Amino acid sequence: MNSIPESASMRVDIRPTPPFEIERLEMELRRAVEQAVSDEICTAAARNPSRRPSDLISEVRVIGNRPAGELAPDARILRIARAVDAHIGNTAQVQRASTDANIPLSLGREAIALGAGGKGGGAHTLQEWFDCSGREFGLHRIVLVVLALAGAIGEVEA
Repeated sequence: MNSIPESASMRVDIRPTPPFEIERLEMELRRAVEQAVSDEICTAAARNPSRRPSDLISEVRVIGNRPAGELAPDARILRIARAVDAHIGNTAQVQRASTDANIPLSLGREAIALGAGGKGGGAHTLQEWFDCSGREFGLHRIVLVVLALAGAIGEVEA
């Protein structure tokens, strides 16, 4: 509470759908940072006139670009994955995430990322863990989806 940090930083990951929202949200973030710096300079100057207000600066820079896209709810690849899941008794959830499917989706192609089985938790933290139990089931699921997509087997009926 009574500390004066020499520096501070933060990383903001913007992943909206639809993709055109990225630019709007980035501009809003930049505006909010500029306003916060301006407000703090005014507040600090009023609180302590001997402090040089120019000591406070900000920098916003892009550190990555993950194109976004959205898969149509009736996409063939999704219908096949759902049919395979129904066939093998798997319950899966459709989620938005940063995966290997981002690039093809951003190019208007159908793509999904399928889990390969196992269980995990604490993603992207120091407590992240993975247990490969059930991996065979996940790999079997992937093979069935790929075979159905390739036409090597008939599209699986739910």
